[in-house]
Amino acid sequence: MPVLVTHDASIDYDVCGKGPPLLLISGLGFGRWGWFKQIPTLSRYFRTITFDIRSAQKNLTGVADLSAKAVTLLEHLNIQKAHVLGTSLGGFVAQALALERPDLVDRLVLVCTSYGIRGPQPMSPQVLGRMFGLRSLHPDSAVRRGLETATCGAYRSRHSEEFEQIVHWRLADSPSLLNFYQQAMAGARFDGSHDVRKISAPTLVVHGADDCYVPVANAVALAKAIPRAKLRVLEEAAHLVFIEQAKEVNKEVVSFLKPCKVRRKQKPKKLPALQKTVLLEPRKGWKHKKLLMEQKMKQLVERTEEVKKAVASSLRLPEPQRSPRAQRVPAKPRTEKLQQIYRIAKAKIGRQLREAKEGFTSVKSAVWLRTAHEAASAWEKRLRAWLSLSP
Repeated sequence: MPVLVTHDASIDYDVCGKGPPLLLISGLGFGRWGWFKQIPTLSRYFRTITFDIRSAQKNLTGVADLSAKAVTLLEHLNIQKAHVLGTSLGGFVAQALALERPDLVDRLVLVCTSYGIRGPQPMSPQVLGRMFGLRSLHPDSAVRRGLETATCGAYRSRHSEEFEQIVHWRLADSPSLLNFYQQAMAGARFDGSHDVRKISAPTLVVHGADDCYVPVANAVALAKAIPRAKLRVLEEAAHLVFIEQAKEVNKEVVSFLKPCKVRRKQKPKKLPALQKTVLLEPRKGWKHKKLLMEQKMKQLVERTEEVKKAVASSLRLPEPQRSPRAQRVPAKPRTEKLQQIYRIAKAKIGRQLREAKEGFTSVKSAVWLRTAHEAASAWEKRLRAWLSLSP
């Protein structure tokens, strides 16, 4: 266990985990053992630092002196900037540290605390008497009575063994009377109602709904006073909310303090090459009918082109004769030959059209058939005109 000895105090401290530094400041009467539900979780994300001020001289007059001890510890550990979490009186120290040394505080978490004596709802005299164990004849009963007031009945009934362990640790590790009195008086004098508005560090305020020592109205006022502070009130928890609802508190703290990891830009994944779809079986529906119609129309156009080519290839026109003798040749044989060629071409066209008509019975096929017939008729008229034959 490391020990830091200064000119006016002896500081015991522990460091656990790796990551961004996180300074944990305990409340009145609690030592490092009070973080037994935080260290296992927080040390996985942060370099957690807990400490106890074991001895101090009589010159401890205010919370500023306690925050000075925290600054000394951070400088001893060569920490230039850290997150700070304070509970109860430790919340006063954390506020003073954020105001006096804002360069040291990264983010701030204030648990079961207020901004001091000017809070909207002070502690009642009865609760104050139970906290200091008034009318108790033995230190054990005084400590037990104070811890019972600091916790809710639901917690004590569900975790009776854990509560007894806390009572045992509190009795075994109690601060000296002088140290306890000095810290209590420092907390009683603290007034940050005006200065907390100057806190620049991002702040999270966590509080128990059933807190008797520091009523929840004080937490609401604290969160409103600190610029852009966040407030989280937990049910079924009193002053020791960080123990009673440790899981929820740890979750809030980690979520608030843990830096978000920067995501690297991922390269776009290559899409698989598109494969041609082979239609093995005819599919039902209008899309399939449309596809068949297009195929039939394509076949009709191809057949029409074949007919045109056949007609053109069957026509073997003689080259023009320029001699007068060629002009005096009778026209009857030439006309008969052309008529024979015309009849052959017309027969071929008619046969092709009949074959196409037999293959298309639907309405749309008939439309395309008429179109093909009109094309053939136009070709026939052009051929007649070219041959100068009468219809």
